[in-house]
Amino acid sequence: MSIPKRGHETDAGIDLTAMFVEQKRPDVFFFDTGISIHVSDGYYVEIVPRSSITKTDFLLANSVGIIDPDYRGHIFLPFRYVGSGNGIQAAERLLQQRIAQMLIRKLESCQIEVVDALENTVRGSSGFGSTGS
Repeated sequence: MSIPKRGHETDAGIDLTAMFVEQKRPDVFFFDTGISIHVSDGYYVEIVPRSSITKTDFLLANSVGIIDPDYRGHIFLPFRYVGSGNGIQAAERLLQQRIAQMLIRKLESCQIEVVDALENTVRGSSGFGSTGS
């Protein structure tokens, strides 16, 4: 087991280490961190890749992972292999490496309200690229 820790005291992310790997599809690998967590009431965890993952041919398969406060199983990290070589060999090279980090976030509660229309704004429904490049 590798205990999660920050690289520096002021780091936002807490590093997670790949301990075991299982190939789920030809290009998708689930890395088991070997740990489970319990966060304080009112918080949840977001999982993001470490910036150093760009040195590999792996991308976090679900972009950002969410660990709900009541989840008690192992933290698994799904990565997609985008390289041209042998994926399992590349994955095994990541074992014992810090490949992701968890961010502890405050859980904001809200009520969902169904309405017939929304108020108008200057932007309106203009979306992707509407404010320039």
